[in-house]
Amino acid sequence: MMKFKSVIFLITLFSACVFAQSSSTYTRYGIGDMNYTYSARSLSLGKTGVGMINSNFVESLNPASWADIKLTRFEFSLVLNGVQLSDKSDSRFYTDAEFKGFTFAFPISEKYGIGFAAGLIPYSRISYEIKETGTSVLADSSEYSLNYKGSGGLTKLFLGASYRTPFDLIIGASAEYYFGRRKYVSTIDFSNTTYSSGEYELDYRSTGFGTTFGIISQDLSGFLNSEVISNLRLGVSINVISNLSTDSSLTINPKSSADTVVSGNSDMKIPYRLITGLTLQLSKKYTFNLDYIFQPWSNYSFNGIKSENLGDVSRIGLGFEYFPKTDISSSKWEQIIWRAGLSYETTQYVINGENIKQYSVFGGFSIPLGAANTFDLGLQYSIRGTTDLDLVKENFYKINVGLSFGELWFLRNQY
Repeated sequence: MMKFKSVIFLITLFSACVFAQSSSTYTRYGIGDMNYTYSARSLSLGKTGVGMINSNFVESLNPASWADIKLTRFEFSLVLNGVQLSDKSDSRFYTDAEFKGFTFAFPISEKYGIGFAAGLIPYSRISYEIKETGTSVLADSSEYSLNYKGSGGLTKLFLGASYRTPFDLIIGASAEYYFGRRKYVSTIDFSNTTYSSGEYELDYRSTGFGTTFGIISQDLSGFLNSEVISNLRLGVSINVISNLSTDSSLTINPKSSADTVVSGNSDMKIPYRLITGLTLQLSKKYTFNLDYIFQPWSNYSFNGIKSENLGDVSRIGLGFEYFPKTDISSSKWEQIIWRAGLSYETTQYVINGENIKQYSVFGGFSIPLGAANTFDLGLQYSIRGTTDLDLVKENFYKINVGLSFGELWFLRNQY
């Protein structure tokens, strides 16, 4: 069995590869790409808004943002992904779709800013497939094909609440349960039937708990004595996850018989995530966000072992929203909320000593479907990586579609 494994390793070293895959190669490292937010609204804002308070949407970046929710709200989101992958010799385009999650929120006390929210949203995603072909120098120059495939990720189930202090400082917190499966499959097939094909399957199943704590400051615009600037707030949120208990198994499947050679339980350490930001309004219609995200993925470890392919995330994003002032005579077109955003990110991926950078532009809008309901659309275009140093350049296209519904479910009697 060890001889069989060594042959595969040496074949990989001496192969002449033909590049092909179905999604980002970089997601094979760590736990994959991060989902900073799930909603179409936040996506179109450049994935910003840690300092925003809004009664018409459920924001997952900061639990303190639920303080102004006035109706019982349901939100759903799904996304269509497109990615063009390029290296120095090939370029391909692939698409897929995924459900981004849902949230539920309702107000408990408008006076004290107590709002409750819960939801099920993705935390990370792995999706790639790489195919290589070559000629073995060890197996009588037999032609072969190698296939590497990864899928899965982590999902977050959360519930939490917000509270407005007497000084208009808003705090919020959520309790979170993390779970997910990450599956990596490697196969080799020989054109010469003398040699056996083989498959390796590495399977991780992780569970654990975490929390997010958030703060949004009081409105600081009063200190500026300006009639134009309003709702100037600072926001901070920090996400902490305990070590995730991870059941792992390595299965070798040579031809028809299966043989699980390694199984056990290990701890996976995911670093904290810190988001800070500023939001302000101009003329009561134009909102600007400036957010910064930091997550030290260099501290990630599995079974006490760190990865040389992971570094620290540093992301800065700018978001803009135009919220028109409307009345009963306004048409549907006059009530559309428009959004745009930009971001620059040093991702967690470090390949061949190169920190992988990502540049993104965003846009989108919300169309009212009623007094408190909207259809939301978010668009993203990103460039990640480079074709230099034998790396892969990725052009991402995302179309995020969401629905937000608000209903008056609970009405407290006034005496």
